[in-house]
Amino acid sequence: MASTALSAPLHLITSPDYIPAPRSAQGNESDLAPLRLTRRGKFVIIGLPIFLISVVALMLLGVFLSPANASDVNPVGVDALSVTVIEGDTLWGLAREFAPQLEPRDAVQQIGDLNNLNSSVLQPGAELFVPIGS
Repeated sequence: MASTALSAPLHLITSPDYIPAPRSAQGNESDLAPLRLTRRGKFVIIGLPIFLISVVALMLLGVFLSPANASDVNPVGVDALSVTVIEGDTLWGLAREFAPQLEPRDAVQQIGDLNNLNSSVLQPGAELFVPIGS
């Protein structure tokens, strides 16, 4: 029958009387070869910081140069009033009250477009832009 011997790597074997050699006895630091980078390493060392700085700069430009979206400003190119909805108001009623010269169906459509409404149900207290017609 064959016998198999297993041994542990030398760096794992420790004894109570083991004392590591002093740093100066292991080798002189001037004996070490200089660090050499591959093309990929140079790209990472140089390109990654440039990329990160560019991303941060573009984000800051986007924050400071983006237009403000204020909700109380009238939409561009449309004469409209800002109206607060009270209980019982309907789109049809608002269209007939504030834009009597417009066809009510067209006024209701414009109110929906101006305010990005998905439903004809109005919540009391909501601010709506209502076209006044021209």
